[in-house]
Amino acid sequence: MHTVSVLELMVTMDRNVSCTSRSGVVSEITAENIAVDIISMSACSGCSAKGMCSAFERKGKIIFVPNTGQKVQCGDKVNVMTEVSMGLKAAVLAYLMPAAVVTAVLLLLLETGTGELYAGLISLASLATYYFVIYLIREKLKKQFSFYIEKAD
Repeated sequence: MHTVSVLELMVTMDRNVSCTSRSGVVSEITAENIAVDIISMSACSGCSAKGMCSAFERKGKIIFVPNTGQKVQCGDKVNVMTEVSMGLKAAVLAYLMPAAVVTAVLLLLLETGTGELYAGLISLASLATYYFVIYLIREKLKKQFSFYIEKAD
């Protein structure tokens, strides 16, 4: 009986679904997760004067990928992959939905005759409430947003 590895699944998935990937380095391995350090460079990273310019910056991000027995070690260069639709879903949850909530609450309150100051403050409170709800359902969201890794060449 042949078991399908995550890598084989991703190769198959890549043929059928549009995926995106980022390069990174494995920084930590636990029984549950593999931590991959992703380096994001600013737009001017290709400039020849970057050593003289203070605008050049590098920001590190750590992505936690479920450990499903991949054969990687700390320091290995890997590609972290996810479906493009996951990025779009994250953008909707992080940007579009909060803007819609604030706008809807503000317009509703203004329509009911609430003063502008109170309507504005309450609509901002609704934004805090939205992100608190997102925080409460974070475990459910983690299951929906999946990342996969493969060793880089």
